[in-house]
Amino acid sequence: MSMNAPASSERTLLGHPPGLFLLFLVEMWERFSYYGMRALLVLFLTSPTAGMLKRPENAPEGFNPGPGWTDEAASTLYGWYTGLAYLMPVIGGIIADKLIGTHRSMVVGGTLIMLGHIALAAAGLGWSHTDPMGMTVFMFGLALIVVGTGHFKPSVSVMVGQLYKEGDPRRDGAFSIFYMGINLGAFLCAFVCGTLGEKVGWHWGFGSAAVGMFLGLALYMFGRPAFLKGIGEAPAGVRNLSVPFLLGGLAVAAGFAALFHAGGLSGFEKLLGPGTVAVIAAAVLGLAIWFVAIQRPEDRGPVTSIFIFMMFNAFFWLAFEQAGSSMTLFTDRYTDAKIGSWEMPTTWFQSVNPALIFVFAPIFAGLWTSLGKRRMNPSQPVKIALGLILLGIGFVVLVMGARTIQVGPGGPEDVVRKAAVWFILGAYFFHTMGELCLSPTGLSYVTKVAPVRFVSLLMGIWFISSFIANLAGGLIAAQTEKLERGELKLPWNLGEGTNSVQADFFTLFVITSIGAGVVILILTPVLKKLTAGRDAGA
Repeated sequence: MSMNAPASSERTLLGHPPGLFLLFLVEMWERFSYYGMRALLVLFLTSPTAGMLKRPENAPEGFNPGPGWTDEAASTLYGWYTGLAYLMPVIGGIIADKLIGTHRSMVVGGTLIMLGHIALAAAGLGWSHTDPMGMTVFMFGLALIVVGTGHFKPSVSVMVGQLYKEGDPRRDGAFSIFYMGINLGAFLCAFVCGTLGEKVGWHWGFGSAAVGMFLGLALYMFGRPAFLKGIGEAPAGVRNLSVPFLLGGLAVAAGFAALFHAGGLSGFEKLLGPGTVAVIAAAVLGLAIWFVAIQRPEDRGPVTSIFIFMMFNAFFWLAFEQAGSSMTLFTDRYTDAKIGSWEMPTTWFQSVNPALIFVFAPIFAGLWTSLGKRRMNPSQPVKIALGLILLGIGFVVLVMGARTIQVGPGGPEDVVRKAAVWFILGAYFFHTMGELCLSPTGLSYVTKVAPVRFVSLLMGIWFISSFIANLAGGLIAAQTEKLERGELKLPWNLGEGTNSVQADFFTLFVITSIGAGVVILILTPVLKKLTAGRDAGA
């Protein structure tokens, strides 16, 4: 890695290699495209077709038809889509390391992502939203984005690290700058992709995401010779396999789309049901037990602690990721987003989290540093507990908002009184504070306590917990319709009608999040012993 790092005599920008800021911009545009499409996905899928309206000839002004999927089907797809977007980088990282290098892997990934967004946009051209071929093309686009993200996501992060020599003190600062690129893209996308998708047409929003990825790729290809020369090259002696992997990605996406087209939605839901998550979770648990057993005696404790933290990490993200599914639908249907006579588009709420991260991330970083100097820096278990408890408090705010909803005799479509916008903003505030406690510290913890020979593998396995969390979160969000129909009941009941259904549903995450936070606090002394003194912050 050191041979790729810039020499001390080379030019810098704000104390860092200029290549860092090129990668910052590339990542910004990729996250712009990803989060822009993510903000639209569930809203688009659940939007009714013209034929679903009681009086299609009197469609409201600005009516934006969609395929009319149920909340259950849309949330299930959302869970699998976001889950696989975290799982595929594990495979993509291996491909980049062993076969084609991070440079080629990033180009392949970016190209597939761009083509995927183009397919999403094209799905609305020439086909109606109820046409099976239109949705098949849409599924083809989603699959392309998932495969492309698998190539792109690990590659760009690795290239940031390759800019610095081993032990370079600027490395942590570089990743902080890079992290801001992620949040800048996530912040900007709602105002472009979201506005176009909601106000002009869904596929205009998807198309603008394609433009974002194109700009990222164009910047990278233009700036690489000057700022990233020698960074991300393939292993010596390996022939260029970029085209085969590009074609392979297209083939995988086409195969999935064909399977969807042949099986239909009902077959899709049966294949991707809650039982699948249980099987995956059981398999991961079995592999974790086996993996701990094969470790050296002195490594078993630290590795066990990593797997325990993975479980709590999953509890956090399965609740946090309701932001793109159940919380988005709650905002769209039950939240009064008017400020005066102007109504904020639903997708704009997706920018609240990255905006808060911009403001508070430096504050949290300074807080941990200051506490560390005083030997008061919380241990990893305590930070995870704080993150979970703050997340649960956010859902308490959301439950309070849900309790204010009043629904008329016409059911969910007849909302007499909506929740004030401050409830949803308050929920996002506490969720972001929880994220800042938990998210930045997880992978750092793995690098500190894992056995050296298994660091890369355990970092990859860590992302599997995010896969399970996103998948489970989507499938849990899919149960809201069953609650509304009375087919599913929770042990608690906070009232009557739709406001009770929403309040009862979000109470589930209050219990799981705060409950998990309390459990890990109780386990903190045991977990600190398991690390065998390797975590300096414990």
